[in-house]
Amino acid sequence: MLTLDTSVADKIWENWLRMWNEDSDIAHDIISPAGYVLHLPDATATIDPSTISGPAEMSKWVAGFTGKFEGLRYTTDFGPFVDEDERRFAYRWIGTGRWTGATGWPHDIPGQEAIFVGVDIFQVDESLQITECWSQGAVTRTT
Repeated sequence: MLTLDTSVADKIWENWLRMWNEDSDIAHDIISPAGYVLHLPDATATIDPSTISGPAEMSKWVAGFTGKFEGLRYTTDFGPFVDEDERRFAYRWIGTGRWTGATGWPHDIPGQEAIFVGVDIFQVDESLQITECWSQGAVTRTT
């Protein structure tokens, strides 16, 4: 069994950011094909999280979501917080980009800057692939 520590959490997180920022197909490298559960807050979810059960669905959702913005980039605000015994870790993130009018949200005014903040908490299996993610994010400011 592999061990989750801060350096391993950092590597998984770097790939998570690459999945969101560069190549959604990285989901196939970091999400467990044996089963994945995505938890999103009901009031602000852009999808029904029960439709995301593995790497293929995650890749498709990430590509679709990021495609609704111009230049959307996620960075690390702080973390990780690691629970080695439970194989869980968490990061706080910031996302910035420009609205394109594609989300249907009332504050989506094309060309204006959007800033998101959030926290992702991950559960990994014995092979250190992600089996669960609790994600909470919110738009904090538009310009």
